[in-house]
Amino acid sequence: MENTVLCYRQFGEPESVLRRETAIKAPLKSGDIRVQMLMAPINASDLIPITGAYRHRITLPAVAGYEGVGRVIAAPDSAAALIGTRVLPLRGEGTWQEYVDCPA
Repeated sequence: MENTVLCYRQFGEPESVLRRETAIKAPLKSGDIRVQMLMAPINASDLIPITGAYRHRITLPAVAGYEGVGRVIAAPDSAAALIGTRVLPLRGEGTWQEYVDCPA
């Protein structure tokens, strides 16, 4: 499955360092769900880390975005009831991408 992301490989001004990239999405890990993102806002909380303000907590390269809503498209059997549900994918990868994996 191809996945388009907005990522940064160095810290700096967002308009200078954010890049649209396409990569193959790894297989879903055990216990995770896959969310197809529908909307992801742009907040100061999304932009500040890109500048390097929290560089001690960020491993580069990184996908930007902390918030958004999407629909569950894949889940383990234990969370199969979530398929089709709209969710906020917390504690997952950055939300500025087509597909986000996060704990069920």
